[in-house]
Amino acid sequence: MITSNHATGHVGDFFFTHWKDGGSTSLTVDPNGEFSVTWQGGGYNYVGGPGWHYGDENRVIGYRLNNDSGASYIALYGWGYDKNMPTSNPAHLVEYYILQRWSYDPSQGATPGKTFVSDGVEYSTYRSTRQQQPSINGRSTFYQYWSKPARPQALGQDHKIIFADHVKAWADTGWIIPNMNNLDASDDPTYQVMAVEVFNPGSNGTASGRVWDETP
Repeated sequence: MITSNHATGHVGDFFFTHWKDGGSTSLTVDPNGEFSVTWQGGGYNYVGGPGWHYGDENRVIGYRLNNDSGASYIALYGWGYDKNMPTSNPAHLVEYYILQRWSYDPSQGATPGKTFVSDGVEYSTYRSTRQQQPSINGRSTFYQYWSKPARPQALGQDHKIIFADHVKAWADTGWIIPNMNNLDASDDPTYQVMAVEVFNPGSNGTASGRVWDETP
């Protein structure tokens, strides 16, 4: 169980990240990909969960969520980073979310992209810009790419995320992810995890499930 403000590491074959800027949140991970995030209400932001220490365009992710007390986002979440691209270009650093469940709509104020279907789920894409915000490379200005399903995915069922479909959909709109397999950023690798995020939670809650690699 991790309760510190910032931690990364491995449990079995899984990498995990755990980051918060205050408040009280804990992450539990076990070697077969089972995870649980428990949070208390308050004015802070938390993101964390298990996955892999680098992103892979061809990875297929399987998961099941057992409960969700109203997390802001539950998503396949990760980063790409190119240290050789000018930092004045937000595309040098990209934070991406393939939403599966959410209580906050990230499309507000974002640039719409396209709608597509992956594994029978209809997604719409969006891009937003973060100005001098925390990242895997200190405070930076960077892009966020979003894939948002038409409706939240059900609890208690196995689901699949075909990551390549999302990379292609973003690229079709001209949104390219920089290198997703490096240790070049100052704080963390370009990880890819099934993340639970809460910000300014109004009450205590928990989200739990299991993630696994389903790449053929």
